[in-house]
Amino acid sequence: MAGIKKTQFNFEALQKKFSKEAEYKPERFFDLGDAFLDATGIPGPAMGHINMLLGHSDTGKTTALVKTAVDAQKKGILPIFLITEQKWSWSHVELMGFDRSLPYLFNSDFEYIEQITDYINEILDAQDKDESFPEVLFLWDSVGSVPCKMTFDGKGGKQHNASVLADKIGMGINQRISGSRRTDKTRTNTLLIVNQPWVELPDNPFGQPKIKAKGGEAIWLNSSLVFLFGNQKGAGTTKISITKDGRKTKIATRTKISISKNHINGLGYEDGRILVTAHDFMRGKNDAEEKKSIEEYKKTHGDYITKELGVNVTDADDVEVVTEDSDL
Repeated sequence: MAGIKKTQFNFEALQKKFSKEAEYKPERFFDLGDAFLDATGIPGPAMGHINMLLGHSDTGKTTALVKTAVDAQKKGILPIFLITEQKWSWSHVELMGFDRSLPYLFNSDFEYIEQITDYINEILDAQDKDESFPEVLFLWDSVGSVPCKMTFDGKGGKQHNASVLADKIGMGINQRISGSRRTDKTRTNTLLIVNQPWVELPDNPFGQPKIKAKGGEAIWLNSSLVFLFGNQKGAGTTKISITKDGRKTKIATRTKISISKNHINGLGYEDGRILVTAHDFMRGKNDAEEKKSIEEYKKTHGDYITKELGVNVTDADDVEVVTEDSDL
């Protein structure tokens, strides 16, 4: 009886039949300015991804969101504001360079999470049906400020809010946003989310408190980039004030900023320091750079401060720094 003839396994044929790898466009970022790049090592939120801005109140999150919208206009991308925190100020947004004469969408008529996610999907459906529809940037300010429908109706709680975000973002919108980076997709879409925080206390006397995003882990898990503003326990900010003729005038806030998560290239600074003004971000990684930025701001925007507060600070020499929450 003849032996069984052994044949060489054709791995190349198997690979050709069963291996499939999607091709993606080169990574691109929104540009939030040189000061932001210097503080974080990254130009801004990544295009074609979900990005999170996490931090306590008054640490620069909304400034980052607005500056992203400003750069979107420069790139011909349609900014779509999803406002749920009800602290929006158009005068401040325009002061930072946003041009309301250019196309944008704005919706603040939301009471619960499902309305927001349905609206996002409705926009993306409209884009799928119209080749002339531009690339879009969704700007949600902020997660944690509205509940899910069940909680809104008084029948749910925090766990239901988290479950809805996991279903709607993790199992739906994330795929549509991230999938827009594929080379077979003509438009790249982005979602930028400001997330309200809460602080998880340590479970032992030697542990440290840790900042967490409201609404569970869904946004965190599905975000490619997470920018952390301020400290873990609290804001950790410092007020920058100018004193002249006995009047103290706040002109900026010093805040920490770091890359808390980066699933794009894994890079980013963890010790960034930046100044937040009414107009923009300014460099402030050390005392000398901070002083230079303050002098520049006085010269560039002294007229604005005089107009708003009636205090002429253009030639003020006495700059006083007042610490706020520095121990947090």
